[in-house]
Amino acid sequence: MKIIVFHQPYPMGNFKYNTAIANNLSKEHDVYLLEQLNGRELTEEYAEQVKALEPDVVYFDMLDLETFKLIEQLDCKKVLGYVTRGLLDWDEIFDYEGKWYTHVFTNSLTMKNEFEKRGTPTEHFEWFLTCLPEEEIVYDEKYNHDCVFLGMGFTRVTNEEYKLERDTFFQGLPGIDFNVYGNGWPNVDFYRGLLPANDIGKLYSSAKSGIALIEKEQRSKGMINNRYSEMGSCGIPIVCYDYDTIDWFGAKDYINFISSKQETIDTINDILSNKEKYTEKSIKLQEFTKNQHKMFFEKLNKLIKDK
Repeated sequence: MKIIVFHQPYPMGNFKYNTAIANNLSKEHDVYLLEQLNGRELTEEYAEQVKALEPDVVYFDMLDLETFKLIEQLDCKKVLGYVTRGLLDWDEIFDYEGKWYTHVFTNSLTMKNEFEKRGTPTEHFEWFLTCLPEEEIVYDEKYNHDCVFLGMGFTRVTNEEYKLERDTFFQGLPGIDFNVYGNGWPNVDFYRGLLPANDIGKLYSSAKSGIALIEKEQRSKGMINNRYSEMGSCGIPIVCYDYDTIDWFGAKDYINFISSKQETIDTINDILSNKEKYTEKSIKLQEFTKNQHKMFFEKLNKLIKDK
């Protein structure tokens, strides 16, 4: 079976995990990994080159408009990894059934039910795949921080919906060696720049704890983002809110939940002082993410292969 997988350019969100999805699918299928246009104009020449591959399946998350124009021209199964609303409001996506997607793979039970009500073949996954290869999950002294956060700034720096996260995490954590990696952040004392593409595993295997969060729109639909799988697979203690819209699907006992800035500081300091206390949690979360990885591909392969 011929499969095209589209991914975002580095350092955008799905650069790493859609590449890992393509690599996994290539064990059984002929897979072509293509970077989405990301706003570049779709030319007739490029469209014809892609169509000439004669794919049986194309897999992608929500894309930019120009790449969606290409998807519309492909005559094959179109599997949408629906993990963010992307260009559209949540209720607008249904208008594009057949044009932008024929099948859906989503981490939202709410949206799974909505797609299925409309007759769209849909599979739900609980946690993302583990996208970091073992050779990247290694210790590196330069990332041996007390606590880290990896992700883009941009709206997290200014948008009102991120006020809680800014007040809790992103104004620094007094007395803690806290470091932020990613783009779109102001030049503050704890900002360390863009993380190299293959250093995610090193970061999470070397830091003593890490901050995770789920943006408001994703958590409103019960979506657990890929950050949790990446961190969990590396064995780093995760510090985050216990969002009331999120079902952790059995992983709740392995995460260190906080509800305020002071509780965050106290929790991280406890992790630093009592490492062994958190080791068992981390090991169990690693085992959990491995099992979720297996289920992720069982469900994705079912969706790809089903008529």
